[in-house]
Amino acid sequence: MNEKLRKHLKSLLNIPNVLTVIRLICVPIFLVMFFVFKPNYLPALCVFVVASFTDLLDGFLARKLNQITPAGIVLDPLADKLLKSSTLFCLAYDGIIAWWFFGIILAVDLAMILMGTFLFGKNITIPSNIIGKTGTLVITVGIILSFFPSVFAPWYEYVLYAGFGVIFSSVVLYISLNYKKVISTLKKQKEDNLSAEESEDEEQIF
Repeated sequence: MNEKLRKHLKSLLNIPNVLTVIRLICVPIFLVMFFVFKPNYLPALCVFVVASFTDLLDGFLARKLNQITPAGIVLDPLADKLLKSSTLFCLAYDGIIAWWFFGIILAVDLAMILMGTFLFGKNITIPSNIIGKTGTLVITVGIILSFFPSVFAPWYEYVLYAGFGVIFSSVVLYISLNYKKVISTLKKQKEDNLSAEESEDEEQIF
């Protein structure tokens, strides 16, 4: 194994990225716990809380240990969205939240995942902003409350709606702040590729 590959693997296998992978693994475990033990939601709720805690912890450690990597920038929001969407699907399935709300969240998450995948493929990484993280935190609180609908209805719905409002604001801000950077970067990449192709053609001629 050469030195470059060893350094690349070391950057991937840092503590924050491992926590993100654990959160991804928690998604299927949560689904199993939810459908096997319902109407007892406590096992699924415990998995959700643990997974959500890793979200808080990995971001803190990435900044504290200076271990922010391109892979982490992509995987962290992907894990957040998969966990959130899977949980909201289960809650909609059991009639705790409305299907339309799950559909809107899913549509926004899919759009953000596709956008992030496209940008990552173009070697463009844009970290999540604090507003988006705040919205995710508010929705997480709303989800926890929704596991106790008889106690917190209809307040958990209001918390979820507020969280979505913050996330939607984050998406609008995300696009407005970064679209010029993305367009200019893509344009520069296209120009560099054309220059490289022209250089290759000249070399072949001579």
